[in-house]
Amino acid sequence: MSRTLLIAGAGPRLGSAVARRFAREGWNAALLARSGRVTDPLADELRNEHPVEALAVRADVTDPESVDRAVSRVADELGRVGCLVANASAGGGSPIDAADPERFERVWRVRAFGSFLLVRACLSDLRETDGTVVISGTTYATDPVPEQVEWGSGAAAARGLARSLAASPNDVGVTYVRIGAAVRPPESDFPGAVGADEVAARYLDIVRTADPPVDVLVEPG
Repeated sequence: MSRTLLIAGAGPRLGSAVARRFAREGWNAALLARSGRVTDPLADELRNEHPVEALAVRADVTDPESVDRAVSRVADELGRVGCLVANASAGGGSPIDAADPERFERVWRVRAFGSFLLVRACLSDLRETDGTVVISGTTYATDPVPEQVEWGSGAAAARGLARSLAASPNDVGVTYVRIGAAVRPPESDFPGAVGADEVAARYLDIVRTADPPVDVLVEPG
């Protein structure tokens, strides 16, 4: 397997924790985000603290051309992608009578359509490297609540994508991770939350598994 991680949605909590965890294991890291506010200093940190290469790439996961350009650049500069983590997020929700159409579409485009574009762009690399796809998700995908129509619907769509991909003869492992609580930053203490480092460790375990499960549940404790 190629030791290049591409993480879309490399934000200050889970995204950064995943990048750091994989870098400690010798993975090069491509950090995708719409701006470089988090990814530029994170790439510098990874290169300085670990014997790896790191690349900050600006991309919009809902734009097919932007995604294709980003993945092509990653392959040119870091090598073929061996693990794709689709972690870009657009959250928020409300009951159906107060649900916002624009937010509904935005959540779906980021979570489901964006994950689709990322997998499609990386698929040849992942096939070549016997790679793995990990899609960050939520328990709202399987246990919806009426107050989260937009978020729950987007989560269910992303999980459906993961299950469809896992059923396809692609020789690519695909896992949807249902995170059952808010993700707290490292070295912080939010009651009822799950630590970003804990979730990142589970992601690495998934990649190390020869036949990764389609669904993984991560909860506090």
